[in-house]
Amino acid sequence: MRADDVDMDEPLTCDIVAEITNTRRSVVVKLARQGLLEVVTESSGQSIEPILPRRTIMRIRRMKRLRHDLGVNFAGAAVILDLMERIRTLNRELTNVRRATLDDL
Repeated sequence: MRADDVDMDEPLTCDIVAEITNTRRSVVVKLARQGLLEVVTESSGQSIEPILPRRTIMRIRRMKRLRHDLGVNFAGAAVILDLMERIRTLNRELTNVRRATLDDL
């Protein structure tokens, strides 16, 4: 199955995300409540758990890899991933600007 074949916005429960990523459910819930994971629906109080988009699976796996490989905590891993995404976005924008500039010549 290719990534293109999967709806990355598909909502998943914390239990499903925890099982797929081999992470304790309590850790997934804690990361979501701390704002380190994207949340589809917010929990109201302690009774309803957050619902997460499928793309969260890749983020948690990357965070765990950074923890294992570099020894950073989850908050640090989240910052690293956010900065990496920002760099990718800026690189795409720079490529588009360069391409437009070359087309104008």
